[in-house]
Amino acid sequence: MAFADDVRRFAVKAGDSSDKIVRAVTLSLFNGIIRDTPVDTGRARGNWQTTVGQPASGEIDRLGASAAIAEAEAKTPPGAGQETYLANDLPYIEELEKGSSKQSPEGMVRRNIDRIERNLKRAIRDNKV
Repeated sequence: MAFADDVRRFAVKAGDSSDKIVRAVTLSLFNGIIRDTPVDTGRARGNWQTTVGQPASGEIDRLGASAAIAEAEAKTPPGAGQETYLANDLPYIEELEKGSSKQSPEGMVRRNIDRIERNLKRAIRDNKV
């Protein structure tokens, strides 16, 4: 029975580790996108909305990054298995992503997706996964 117990403990531990990794990567991505969003009035940063299941739609009256980041941390599930969305419906967010602001000429979303992909590839390579 000891082997079966060891397998069960490993499965629980592996599941917990996977959940923590998924949450950490999601929050790293969302925080990076929010922080890299150019600032004029703070409206673009504040309009990033985190939801589970389906993306948010519409604009909200929120300025700055802190509330958007707090929402991402509060609403990102504790693990894998649920689709978590970060959405921004401001009419000019696509132009900002395309580099219309000198503050973020590489955009916010694709820059952070590239960063996460590089970090994951490095972690996989370093850990021979």
